[in-house]
Amino acid sequence: MKKITFSLFAALAVLIAACGDNSLVSPNGYKYVKHTNATGAAPTVGDYAYVHISVFQDDSLINSTYKMGRTVPLVVPDLTQIPADQKGVGKANPVADVLAFMKVGDSVTVVIPIDSLMRQSPTLKDAKKLAYGIVLMDVKTKAQYDETQIAERAQTEEAANAMKGQEAAIAAQLGGIVKDYVGGKNKDKIKSTASGLKYLVLEEGTGAQAVAGKTVDVMYYGMLPNGKEFDNSYKRGQAFSFPLGQGQVIKGWDEGIALLKEGAKAVLFIPSELGYGDNGTGGIPPKSELMFYVELQKVN
Repeated sequence: MKKITFSLFAALAVLIAACGDNSLVSPNGYKYVKHTNATGAAPTVGDYAYVHISVFQDDSLINSTYKMGRTVPLVVPDLTQIPADQKGVGKANPVADVLAFMKVGDSVTVVIPIDSLMRQSPTLKDAKKLAYGIVLMDVKTKAQYDETQIAERAQTEEAANAMKGQEAAIAAQLGGIVKDYVGGKNKDKIKSTASGLKYLVLEEGTGAQAVAGKTVDVMYYGMLPNGKEFDNSYKRGQAFSFPLGQGQVIKGWDEGIALLKEGAKAVLFIPSELGYGDNGTGGIPPKSELMFYVELQKVN
């Protein structure tokens, strides 16, 4: 799947570079190029079109739904009913604007004009070109979409309940590890980094390495040295997602999670200077060392 995705990115980049000579114009004025002539199902007004969208700036990929591992469902609009103040380039949705000309399997590139407001963004200040590479993967009716949503919610609820069911076992496991750690045991199994972070790998991961810039999904259980729990994701039944290495979590997490691969289970022993420091927060006392059981579920 990764090879196919890379090939698609490369092909889209080449096609985007060639845009201009054979471009068409969408109903709301966006220039686009249709790269294929697929024979799959065509979306109609009110259907849900499942698309992959890759965003290119000056022919370089900057974002993509492939990285998220899922398509985006968009309602196919009736372009004749769009209010006047929502028509035209920069107002109408450029993806929705070309769906009527696509069939399942088709790929299209839409050129997005960079206006003065967009230029205020540091990333677009000097950009010469912005384009969306769109691939139509599937089409569902409203009824089919609703059925899919119900099934996905049931699946999500089932997964959440399974996670909640692990809370007591994880608490007991971490509690034992923390007790041994405070008592000076298992020192030979615990590794340290130059920053003072300590970690114990319980199960090596076999998936992708967690690296800065990637979004990671982590299940966790946080405990103080006295064995008191201060927060955990198992009671919520949902992983915590965040971009690694961007300072959106405590330093001990940014460093510790980056030591792991997808599927890994570990305990992080985080000194206060890599945690909440002299002030503490919530139920965490000042200058407290923190222990986290973590399970790296996904690297996106």
